[in-house]
Amino acid sequence: MNPFERFGGQFKLAGNVTLDACPVCGSTEIAELWRLPQNRLSGTTHLSAPGTKMDKLYLQYLPLLQTPQEIYRFDICGQCESIFLNPKHDDQATYLNDTSKVRSFVKNGPDEFASWSRRFVDMLPKDTRLVIDAACGAGQVLWLMRELRPDLRYLGLELSEPSVRFMRDDLGLEAHQADLDRDDLDGVVAPGTADFIVVQEAYEHVRSPIVLMKKMARMLRPGGRLWLTAQYWGDNELQIRVGEPIYINDVGFDYTLEQCGLKLVSLKKDIKIRALLEKP
Repeated sequence: MNPFERFGGQFKLAGNVTLDACPVCGSTEIAELWRLPQNRLSGTTHLSAPGTKMDKLYLQYLPLLQTPQEIYRFDICGQCESIFLNPKHDDQATYLNDTSKVRSFVKNGPDEFASWSRRFVDMLPKDTRLVIDAACGAGQVLWLMRELRPDLRYLGLELSEPSVRFMRDDLGLEAHQADLDRDDLDGVVAPGTADFIVVQEAYEHVRSPIVLMKKMARMLRPGGRLWLTAQYWGDNELQIRVGEPIYINDVGFDYTLEQCGLKLVSLKKDIKIRALLEKP
């Protein structure tokens, strides 16, 4: 018996795009690993667990047993060992008209990105002129970096059309609407001209992370640097965030570096990989 056929009105697999290969390496050696019943909460919830590393952890989903119920299925790749949501949601269709980042900027300002912006300024290679934020939201990081280093050129790449309009019209930032792993970006950023690129909270949301990384590496000039974050599974406890559709471990990270031709400058791993990379 297939419960998703017999009880389809009460239970269904979440997602509308079924993958027949790993989204990271393209291998067809994939198999089901987890099925998680999850319910999206009406608002972000924080755990209260003083003295533990889980204290103040935010959750957007909880495994409440109820009907109707969506079940999230994750597969694992036998080659690069990536874990990925399958079926997945069509993120690109969702993000195209997304206004959430603009609303957040207008309501809360950019201060939640202040510490990251200061760190990025400290990471800039010598003689930096062009800084790019790929999947830049509403431009919070670029706005703050410009305040710290107004002498540089800042460019945002973002799929959300409302975000791009906001950055151009309200913030006076250079911004381009782009589907990062499908569009030809050479006409926006000439190869070998970028000094520093931010790829934060983007790796797990594009269709093909390796295509994204190869395009970013093509933009960089020799000695240019790229800041990367990716959801990580390893010797750690994963947070329940089924909205993050791809998780990589050390094998997947090494594969990423090999494919994009960048070398590692620094690395931190907990629930995410946080890496500073450089183009030889």
